[in-house]
Amino acid sequence: MPAVQVNNLFFSYENAEKIAVNNVSFELKHGSYTVLAGKNGSGKSSVAKIIAGLLEPQKGSVKIEENLRVGIIFQSPKDQIICGVVFQDTEFGPKNLGFSKSEVELNAIESLSATGMLDFANHKTMNLSLGQTQKVALSGILAMDPDILILDEAFSMLDPKSRDEMYTFVDSINNKGVTVLHISHDLEAVCRARDVIFMHDGKISWSGTSEEFLADKKLVEKLGGKKLPVNSRKWSADGKEIVLSARNIDFSYKKNAPLLKNISFDLYKGSLTALIGPSGCGKSTLLEILSGLRVADSGKICCVGRPVLAQQNSDSALFENFAADDVAFGPRNKGIRGKALKEIVKKSMNQCNLDFEKYANRQTFCLSGGEKKRLAVAGIVALDADIILFDEPTAALDGDSRGKVMDMMKELAAQGKIVLFSTHQRDEAAFADRVINLAVENIFTPEKVASSELPEMKRIPALSVLDRIQKFSFAENKKTSRFFEKVPPVLKCLLFLALFSSALVVRPFIACGIFFFVGIIYALLAGYPAKKLFSSMIKIVPLLLFFCLFQMVFAPALPDEIRYCDFRFFTVTPSKILNCLKVLLRTECAMSLICGFIHSTDEIQLVKGFSDLLSPLRLLRIPTKYILVTMEIIFRFLPLLLDEASCIVKTQLVRGGLGKSKGFFGKIRAVVPLIAPLIVQSLKRAESLSYALTARGFK
Repeated sequence: MPAVQVNNLFFSYENAEKIAVNNVSFELKHGSYTVLAGKNGSGKSSVAKIIAGLLEPQKGSVKIEENLRVGIIFQSPKDQIICGVVFQDTEFGPKNLGFSKSEVELNAIESLSATGMLDFANHKTMNLSLGQTQKVALSGILAMDPDILILDEAFSMLDPKSRDEMYTFVDSINNKGVTVLHISHDLEAVCRARDVIFMHDGKISWSGTSEEFLADKKLVEKLGGKKLPVNSRKWSADGKEIVLSARNIDFSYKKNAPLLKNISFDLYKGSLTALIGPSGCGKSTLLEILSGLRVADSGKICCVGRPVLAQQNSDSALFENFAADDVAFGPRNKGIRGKALKEIVKKSMNQCNLDFEKYANRQTFCLSGGEKKRLAVAGIVALDADIILFDEPTAALDGDSRGKVMDMMKELAAQGKIVLFSTHQRDEAAFADRVINLAVENIFTPEKVASSELPEMKRIPALSVLDRIQKFSFAENKKTSRFFEKVPPVLKCLLFLALFSSALVVRPFIACGIFFFVGIIYALLAGYPAKKLFSSMIKIVPLLLFFCLFQMVFAPALPDEIRYCDFRFFTVTPSKILNCLKVLLRTECAMSLICGFIHSTDEIQLVKGFSDLLSPLRLLRIPTKYILVTMEIIFRFLPLLLDEASCIVKTQLVRGGLGKSKGFFGKIRAVVPLIAPLIVQSLKRAESLSYALTARGFK
């Protein structure tokens, strides 16, 4: 019996215009290495999810030999991660499969060692680069000892070095007998495999060996598209108009860890420039600085007009229900209406290989990943800016779509616009007029920086909304006090729960006063900054005073007590004042305790502490894993939502949304446009999370 037998699969998504998987059948032999190839939207990923048990086919079946375990790696590694700390995430799958404690720990260590991520075992998963996140995702699946490994476009967003490392590693585990099914539109994947299955419009149109596939020029061109021509023109700055100048840009997310250092360069009118460098070198950050979405630590950007940026995360760039409406979002914010608006939308969609007549009324959430990518690019092209920045515009696109996006950027440059795009692909860099290379040291010094008298770029008025989100997202964990460092996690949790619950239920005024000072002492002992603590306590006073106002109106007065004020329903009495003071003291105490506990207890300690607290329930055979998994998901999910909110804000700022956010009502107007997109992204994240839990063996 083959390892996997796929029989006559049929599957279609709700509200989709075509069948995603149409009568697909094939077999995977034990120890085989097969690529399931095809363009974006051909049904490859749907087949992968069905084999992995994440989707149920409408018709047909998948038979997997008994006792064989299937592991799947998603295209987006962020969707694969469950826990907030690397080692905890790697242990998650083996724990769900019932491995012994020693096996769980050994498998986690071995898989992290194999992917070169053991040194990052205690790092937070949100702080890793894309390449590192992909390796952690692979580690989490390898720790489950899969017999069948499915790679769903898993390497499409990695730089060449990281991609080569991952391919080499997959080759090694395949040589040890693991059956590999690689879902890809990449010719490099075909070269690595032994067998190829080619899909088109939901059906299998060809199957055979990789040698046979590569020998067929029509098939190769159908998958990889036409080869990008190398730009043989010798670039010269002589006579070219400088439209943007970057001068001595420095930036770092953490102190004493510079990401960008002394970056200086010029961009010229009518030029197509590639920005290259390894993952994590700061390409995306530099593009955000150039577009005004992030402020550099030092240096300045001088330009005529503000550059617009097409982000790598295309899902967060789509706001409207229908494709044409989404492309119209930016021009509409500029005041364009009627026929002029329609013409701009039509031209932009056609430029990005999205036929207006075919896609205008398509719902955005029904589009494939590649179609969403092109739609997000169309939304930026529709702004008709003089300087256009693209962050990995061809990532996850098939060869044909990639070629059309590259041609589109070249056409924009030919029209006199300045186009700067980041890429990991060597042939795309060779296609450009110029290349800016952020070296390993993250220092780029051009041979000659022409002088110019361009105006310095002004700060985006509504950037304060993004500043708050990013400040919260990238907040560093402060060191706790030596006293709290020595306290075991379970005692930390017990102490906090005891103090917190007591502070909420205590009633005598003197006791409330004592707990108020206990809360402050607890926070200070935990290492929480005194200035920050007292500032937070003052900020909450207006809210408490508002509550006191309700007390004066609705709380009953005691019989025969003094009434300092008596106006209809509003009365001020000693008992009411005393109650308000007690509420004030209890609330401030509770807030101090929470600040101190969060500051002194990281995620690992929190989960470990509550796990020990719940151990008596496990002895009584009461399941506690759902509580602990929920805690881990919260630690992972909240940062992801902040990341989504940040991406949505960035795209809306670029496309003219949000407007000014001055004053109370201005802030309200700034937040309202974020609600619907964030809800949609939250639902998508929740769906991805459910897939990840299933793939990691959680039941």
